[in-house]
Amino acid sequence: MLRKDLPFCDCRWLERAAHNPSVPIEFKAEMNEYQLSTLDGSSMPLYHCPFCSGRAPESLRSQMFAEVPSEESERLQNLIKEIKTEGDALRVFGEPTRVLEPVGSHIAPDKGDTPGYIHLYRTLRYEEVSDTAVVDIHVDQNGKVFISLFGQYLGKSPKT
Repeated sequence: MLRKDLPFCDCRWLERAAHNPSVPIEFKAEMNEYQLSTLDGSSMPLYHCPFCSGRAPESLRSQMFAEVPSEESERLQNLIKEIKTEGDALRVFGEPTRVLEPVGSHIAPDKGDTPGYIHLYRTLRYEEVSDTAVVDIHVDQNGKVFISLFGQYLGKSPKT
């Protein structure tokens, strides 16, 4: 989380790292933020310099996504509360806009004598069920479903 009580980075390490192809850091001008690229192809914003602890530039990320009004969030929550399986999602929302597979993983830690394991999941993304929200239905390798709602992206579409 961004600590606004710290000064901005003055060592310029983030800037130099973003220009070095051997460092997995990029500057995304549209978001006005430095991002760390991860091995799975995703990225995460950097809020502070790892060397001087100074703040990175103020991100524009919050301006790039629609705010989901409480009435719309409530409407969607009423629709998704009965979704327990992938079949339920297809019954409630129909065919997804996109299927992302495998989109991610979650590592469950060891618990006592039970070893940890990696949950892999695919995502059914619904971008047209709301004017302001995206609904992601995540289905793990055991069929367990978890759901996330977030604001529609308002920025420019990435080049394909």
